[in-house]
Amino acid sequence: MEPIAVTVRGEGRWVLIHRCTNCGRLRLNKTAGDDNVLLLMRLAALPLTMPFIPFAAEPEPEPATNGNSSQTPPRKPRTRKAKA
Repeated sequence: MEPIAVTVRGEGRWVLIHRCTNCGRLRLNKTAGDDNVLLLMRLAALPLTMPFIPFAAEPEPEPATNGNSSQTPPRKPRTRKAKA
């Protein structure tokens, strides 16, 4: 079992959500007074560190399929001319 999240039940009681590493079943466990508060806070803040929208790099262009085996080199960015 590995802890994957923290949730809050009635009266502000924190509950750990564990997932079984073998079957994937979820289980809830109440937190105890001697649990490490710093680790609980890190687990609670974990969703804030992952963006909701996946920011992936732009996909690379696919090679040409028109029978031409040569590929065009990538374009260089344009530079602005300095004003005189």
